[in-house]
Amino acid sequence: MSASALSVFRELERHYAHSAAPSPSRGKHVMYWVGTHLSIAGVSLLVGAGELDEIIETPAVTRIPGTKPWVLGLAAHKGGLLPVFSGDILFRRQPYSGRPREYCMVVRKHGLHFAMTLSGVYRDLKFPIEQRDMTQSIDGDFAGMCLGGFIYKEQFLAVLDIDKLVTDSDLGSAAVTTGESNEDKNP
Repeated sequence: MSASALSVFRELERHYAHSAAPSPSRGKHVMYWVGTHLSIAGVSLLVGAGELDEIIETPAVTRIPGTKPWVLGLAAHKGGLLPVFSGDILFRRQPYSGRPREYCMVVRKHGLHFAMTLSGVYRDLKFPIEQRDMTQSIDGDFAGMCLGGFIYKEQFLAVLDIDKLVTDSDLGSAAVTTGESNEDKNP
């Protein structure tokens, strides 16, 4: 390389060093909690991203004799069978009377695959993780299944912990041992 080409190169390098924009400074890194705002049995909750398989319209079900009252039945779903549970009866221990529950969340975790009825589906939300509040009181029927929550539009939304839900002993065994089943009492 000739001396003149080298000097032009160095001059160009100095020019870019003085006129280039400074490198952007790194701001504080913020981690976000991301999930879906929905409600079960009339209680607004959050479910973390990746915790749900999907949200579907509540399918037609076939009753299963000898199961607990919160088991609505089995539904055909994507070429297989999907147990469908009533969120109202599972959490509130009483059936919901009103407009039919139109949507279900489908969960596939730890070997369990089921759908649970929802009373509402709203939207996906994200919150800075440092805003998670672990001190707020949570509805008593849901407290054992939730892990803190976030304030959204002046309302506390508890985070439903799907891992706690699927490892719950009541959910793990849908067979009736004592008490009432989901079978109709009238002949």
